[in-house]
Amino acid sequence: MWSRIKPKKMYLNIFLYSCIVVSLLTLVFTMFLSQQFVRNAIDEMDKSNQEKMKQVIKTSEFTLQKLRQFALRVYSDESIALWMNMEKNDYSPLVLNKAATSVREFMSSEPFIHGIYLINFNIDQIYTSESSIYSTQDFYDQIMLNYIKGQKTPYLQYVNHEVDGESYLALVVPAAGPNQNYQGFVAILFSKPLLNENMLQISEEDQNKIYIEGKNKEFILGNTDSALTKALMEMDKPAAEPNWKWKSGNETWSIQSERLPIEGWNVYHLSPISLWQAKVTKIRIEIIGSSVFLLLALLLFLFWQSYRSLKPISDLALQIKSKLGKEHPVMQTMNTNNEMAWIHSGFHSLVEKIEQLDLSIKSSKALVKDDFLRQWILNSKSSKPIEEFIRIQTQILSTGWFRMAIIRLESFGRFDEHYDFASRKLLRFAMGNIMAEVLANHGYAAETVDFGSDHIVALISSPALEGDMAQAIGAMEDVRVQIRQWLKLEVHAAVSSVLDVEENLPIIYSQLYELTLMRFINDEDRVFTSEDLERYERGKDSDLDEALLKQVIHSVQLKNEKALEGYFDQLTLHMQELSYEECKLQLTHIIYSIMKNFKNHTTFHGMKSIHSFLEQFVTLGEVKSWIYQEMLQIIDRHGKKNVSSRKEEVAVEMIEYVRNHLHNPMLSVDDVADHVSISVNYARQIFKDHFHCSLSDFITNQRIEHAIKLLTTTDWTVADITEQSGFQTKSTFFSTFKRATGMTPNQYRMEKT
Repeated sequence: MWSRIKPKKMYLNIFLYSCIVVSLLTLVFTMFLSQQFVRNAIDEMDKSNQEKMKQVIKTSEFTLQKLRQFALRVYSDESIALWMNMEKNDYSPLVLNKAATSVREFMSSEPFIHGIYLINFNIDQIYTSESSIYSTQDFYDQIMLNYIKGQKTPYLQYVNHEVDGESYLALVVPAAGPNQNYQGFVAILFSKPLLNENMLQISEEDQNKIYIEGKNKEFILGNTDSALTKALMEMDKPAAEPNWKWKSGNETWSIQSERLPIEGWNVYHLSPISLWQAKVTKIRIEIIGSSVFLLLALLLFLFWQSYRSLKPISDLALQIKSKLGKEHPVMQTMNTNNEMAWIHSGFHSLVEKIEQLDLSIKSSKALVKDDFLRQWILNSKSSKPIEEFIRIQTQILSTGWFRMAIIRLESFGRFDEHYDFASRKLLRFAMGNIMAEVLANHGYAAETVDFGSDHIVALISSPALEGDMAQAIGAMEDVRVQIRQWLKLEVHAAVSSVLDVEENLPIIYSQLYELTLMRFINDEDRVFTSEDLERYERGKDSDLDEALLKQVIHSVQLKNEKALEGYFDQLTLHMQELSYEECKLQLTHIIYSIMKNFKNHTTFHGMKSIHSFLEQFVTLGEVKSWIYQEMLQIIDRHGKKNVSSRKEEVAVEMIEYVRNHLHNPMLSVDDVADHVSISVNYARQIFKDHFHCSLSDFITNQRIEHAIKLLTTTDWTVADITEQSGFQTKSTFFSTFKRATGMTPNQYRMEKT
């Protein structure tokens, strides 16, 4: 059953299993997280309630003791005590006046006091804080008088007291013991709302409730409503349990209890379970919703990753299957639909071929030959040892005459983005092999040289006949066709006229490379020759300020947008006064120069001809705006590339370029930076970060190592070795070599041999 519904494609299969695993993990994690949160929420609520209860007990004990001491201060006040102990024979209004003044002062100093009674049974008078005097018979608070007469406790005890329907907390001083007879008393009424607010720090709107119960189960203090208070007074409370649950009506309460030791009161903290359950439920829903959203996002990401990363593997397996054919051994096994089995088999065959290819690449003879050919092309003066080597080891000079040809990749920026360093090198190697094989099929002995960039150079043995040019052009056209067919790459080609060993090859090489760029200007799809370059040079407009154009290019390289804007405005300011054809020619030259200097970027991909491309613009301002925006994009892409993960690849390319151009005495850090299209300072920084030495020191060290190799493996003269190692003068070579090895070149050769 499962085998029928299981997808056949590997990426869909992996996506399905990933969905199941991720969904189960997300479900388990969500349930675990939800349960943990509920448990922690309950623990936190209980902990918070316990802390609240401890704070209430501590604050209540402190406040009640303070008020008790305050009552003693009132009672012991000299003026008040004098009035309360006064007899009828000693009665004096002045004494009463002083006592009233003291009462007002005490009232103003303690905000909890609602009222004070001064009672003197000797003179049968009661003075209240309202500045009223009553006799014991007409006093409105007879309940208080009865309590004072009937109290038997030997210590100060707070009592619940009601006056005119209002409930207060009362304290009488002194406390009347069984064997004591007092005639003067101070009764103080404390405001319960103020005690709730300041001592218990609660209000009636609080969701959590506090209920303080007296010894006779009467309500003392708290913020419970009348119905809840009545229910609490009637319930039987567990004495031994400090924490329990209690259901009242539609609400279930979590109750914690403590005892005020001095007063003998029971304090209850009531927390509605529905309150935290609602919060927990809300957060639990948010957790589940977030988990569902996260799960969907993960599933989408898994599908996208499977489609982007694994679908190409499935497609690759299908291609390998079609290439290997039905007779392959994999078809004889049970894994005919196993894509990894096909990929493994295909890569096994590929590795075998690459190993064979690698053996040929690593041939020391081939490496030496490539290096000598590269030096011969780039040196303006031919070295006798190199010339002799080329005559003996190759057939280029078999007739005494030869041609130089170049093939250049179209849209190298796109090629550079789509392939990594190793793949680019392998593809250039394949291009060189195809070029050599096709030229051999046309009767030419040829050697190809890879300069590690966007082009391959070929040196072709040729008869001393200019009439042979048509055949050479045909051979190069065939090279383009074969590369397009086998490698799916578009290349442009140029071939020189017949050359001899005395020609200045660096100039020829530079001119041929310029010719491969002609397609971009005139949209002619053919093999170019030296005559095309001469025709293009004659057609250039001489009025364009080349110095300003260099400043524009330099501003882009330095990523200086402000300088770019100024130089570009100066460069194009005069174009408004030119004719249409002259203006178009100069714009073509500007675009061509930008393309030539930034060939590694994709800015001009898809543009087959500058002339035809410029036809789409209506005004000069539109063209200028487009060119300026393209240069800003080059700066932006240039910056992004420099900070990408390709730093190491750029560093390796710099090393390869140095080794390929080591014999050039004019090789500089600027040349290396220009090759990889980054600024000089940034090239130094990348190289320093990866190899822990400066780029200039590396060039010098490579020159010394190359010189040491030549000293120990050849019998060349020191002058030839100086030239082949890239030192400008013999004295510079001697001083640098001795500083590095401690010996002169001749001493080193004698010691090693």
